Amino acid sequence: MPTAKKLPSGTWRVLVYSHTEYVDGKPKKKLKSFTGATKKEAEYKASLFQMQIKDKACHNITLEDALLGYIDSKDGVLSPSTIRGYKQIQRTYLLDLQKKNLPSITNLDVQIALNAERKSRQLSPKTMRNIVGLLSAAIGLYREDFILKVTLPEKERYDYHIPSQTDIMNLLARTEGTDLHTAILLAACLGLRRGEICALRWNDFDWNTKTVKINKAAVLTAEDTWQTKNPKSYAGNRVLSISDGLVKELEKIKSTGKVIEATPTQISHRFIRAVKSAGLEHFRFHDLRHFNASLMLAEGIPDKYAMERMGHATPSILKSVYQHTENEKRTEINYVMNGCIDRFLQKG
Repeated sequence: MPTAKKLPSGTWRVLVYSHTEYVDGKPKKKLKSFTGATKKEAEYKASLFQMQIKDKACHNITLEDALLGYIDSKDGVLSPSTIRGYKQIQRTYLLDLQKKNLPSITNLDVQIALNAERKSRQLSPKTMRNIVGLLSAAIGLYREDFILKVTLPEKERYDYHIPSQTDIMNLLARTEGTDLHTAILLAACLGLRRGEICALRWNDFDWNTKTVKINKAAVLTAEDTWQTKNPKSYAGNRVLSISDGLVKELEKIKSTGKVIEATPTQISHRFIRAVKSAGLEHFRFHDLRHFNASLMLAEGIPDKYAMERMGHATPSILKSVYQHTENEKRTEINYVMNGCIDRFLQKG
């Protein structure tokens, strides 16, 4: 909202951006002046002009233009992996809708396009929400009056498979002497993410205090290259205490430079092969973090400290893991109680 200033004459004036002219090849912003007898009148005139300019500009762009414009405006501000995800959405989904002029698009148009994408590609509720999130932000940048209202499928509850200690020891034995062994060790014992492990350097460890500093992660950019950056949230910056047993294991392999040379993608692919080779039920490398969380929950560690160690900004994932742990305990209780009832009936 433009703010007017009072002139010596007693009238009010406000200056707003009009357009850009190039003088000697250099851009120069041009402002337009609006005056009024009152502050409110001057500001109203300026606001009306801004709306007209924006509406005129909006009529000349398509949804594709709006999406690309929004993504460009966030490049360098958001995480490279987030920008990569936005570009992937723009290149892949709602291609017919993207050809339409932005002012002509309605909520019904968006809903029909989303329904068609979900049916043809069997998109998950999470992917649908990612698409709508980008759409809403991009359209809102150019059409402040438009509120995106669509119906999305219910969220799917992920069925966590938390590996057992036996499963993990099996994998560690099979992968000894490899990057994957180190990665499994750090994920299971410290709850580190793939990107955090791949960005970790040996000088991040303090062997005197038995701690490790987690302050960076490897992320995939829009150009399909891996880049080291700060964690995606403030909570991701943390210092973790290392147990004597883990220190002993790491001292066997410690060196200089990067802790492992593999990329996060390579870690995932190698892990899938290792799980299959070991004859274990399928689970993801990321589930090693959930294993670490389940250990803390089993020990009764308060959520606040569990979140700090995991680098979580919110307790949502912890609650999901806790629910899984509760379900396992409930199964054990049911087994015990059913046996008790059967013995009671046999005596009768």
